[in-house]
Amino acid sequence: MPEPATVWMVHKETGRAGIRGELILESQRLIFRPELRTAKPDMLGETVFALHDVEKVGRARGSPVLELRVAAPGVPPVVLFYFVKPPDIYSSGMPNPRFAGASFLMQSNALLAEEVASWEREIQAAHRARGA
Repeated sequence: MPEPATVWMVHKETGRAGIRGELILESQRLIFRPELRTAKPDMLGETVFALHDVEKVGRARGSPVLELRVAAPGVPPVVLFYFVKPPDIYSSGMPNPRFAGASFLMQSNALLAEEVASWEREIQAAHRARGA
């Protein structure tokens, strides 16, 4: 199992900035534990994904983002884990904020590609080991 990692969880209920916290992989579940000082009051509890509910795990090529597709009640079907703070392309003063955001993610990926790939492999292996 990989060491816990600092990530930002982003899904339809968190908003674009996401929530900073710690990603933890156990033999039967993936846990996101929010950082208490930055989480919204309604997002203070852990988010637990049973590995048998994970339909797919992958990553966007060229970015340090892990994508989880989940089939469980009460959990958004798509959850993203950014291994860097998500770029704010919506209030950026840059001439082309989408390009600047994509460029930032690509540059960050140069440093984090192996870590994100390792998480992807470990989650897939744990998922297979569960027989899911």
